[in-house]
Amino acid sequence: MDNPEIKKQLHNYIDMIEDESQLQMLNDAAEVYATNPQKDILDILTSDQLKKPAQAIKQVDEGKVVPHEDVIKIYRQWLTK
Repeated sequence: MDNPEIKKQLHNYIDMIEDESQLQMLNDAAEVYATNPQKDILDILTSDQLKKPAQAIKQVDEGKVVPHEDVIKIYRQWLTK
């Protein structure tokens, strides 16, 4: 896909998003790429933000997870309250 096609597709995706917080997150990411094309978005994360994936991986390794099926059950129960 060439640049004009990619831009058109991005515009289509943006038009599909109605949630303001999702649009804001997309805008924030786009701003980083547009104003700092040499930077990777990871370069702007705080040290605390960078630690989160490692903490999550450690929790998985230690078995501190909730199976997807259990999450669905909890979610369904929550929706009926």
